[in-house]
Amino acid sequence: MLTRRRLLTAAAVAGPAALLLPGIARAAEPDLSTPERWLARFAAHRNDVSAVFDDGVRHRLHHLPSVARPLASAIKVVHLLAYATAVAAGRLDPAEPVRVGDWDARHPYLGDGPVGAGNHHTALTHLGIPCDEFGVAKDPERRVPLGKLAELMILVSDNSAADYLRARLGDRALRAAAARGGWPSPDVRMFSGETLLLFFPEYGPPPGSPVTVRRAAGDALSARFACDPSFRARVVPRATEQPPTEPDLLAWTGETGRGTAAQLAGLHHEIALGRDEPAELAREILGLQFAGHQPPVLFKGGSLPGALVLGVDLVWPDRRPGTGVVVLQHSTPADLEHADVLLRLGADALRSPATFTALEHALGH
Repeated sequence: MLTRRRLLTAAAVAGPAALLLPGIARAAEPDLSTPERWLARFAAHRNDVSAVFDDGVRHRLHHLPSVARPLASAIKVVHLLAYATAVAAGRLDPAEPVRVGDWDARHPYLGDGPVGAGNHHTALTHLGIPCDEFGVAKDPERRVPLGKLAELMILVSDNSAADYLRARLGDRALRAAAARGGWPSPDVRMFSGETLLLFFPEYGPPPGSPVTVRRAAGDALSARFACDPSFRARVVPRATEQPPTEPDLLAWTGETGRGTAAQLAGLHHEIALGRDEPAELAREILGLQFAGHQPPVLFKGGSLPGALVLGVDLVWPDRRPGTGVVVLQHSTPADLEHADVLLRLGADALRSPATFTALEHALGH
């Protein structure tokens, strides 16, 4: 079964952006320490939840599947399949040495977890690369295999790895990968650009601007950070001296990349079901967090202030894989704290008809 320790590890790398900045209130939060309490939370806030579940046998659930909501780091399955496709075609080599300074250039110091414990800091530490408290390598000339970036993009939800891969692959490759799951135009942005738009809203378009305009503004800031030392020097003072308020954070989340539960579930299912080389490589990386579990578990989540997303697959040896996606809007710090319990609920729904039925009832089906 999925142990609590392993679930806590997986929840921690879902992309805990909600923890990196001040302002999120923690008063009078509900107890979500059991699956039953998560079901009660869903029942009380059904309009905040989009869910798509298919257990691979006969049970299917679609609850608000086409409502576009922030996807946070869960969208990295698009980057992953695009990378795996390029490797299978010989366009990328997982053994290619990547200069760490080029990887760091997509990391705007903050925005991926607490100082000293952010996701990029964790990624470098995992590789044994000394870095400062902001997650910047002390020796930018170090080299790491490209394949490690793809793995750490999933294992510790490293945003800068996703941005590096997007810059290398191009948006056409990402769109082609997502289209395999019936998702022709994923709203993929530079994570560094979105973070910099939070710190420097004056460089962004007015709220409600078209996605293409917002994406272009974020991409421009990401490129500027990578190339302009004088701009990089402004980031930490701005973020620490003028920290965004809670309303700022929640409004910013609403402007970040969006997608639907149906789109995310379609791509997860394509990866879990596919038998070609790209799907197999993507499956291997998505399964690293629960390596050795039977049946194999594929997982990628994401979180932002006010948003929590989980995508999980069980790859059965004797039947079609099961896929479950939950996209929760208006989430709270308590939701993130107990994301491990939600993941257990989702996985149990794919293996147990009784739990699947309980989830259906909670969502009014």
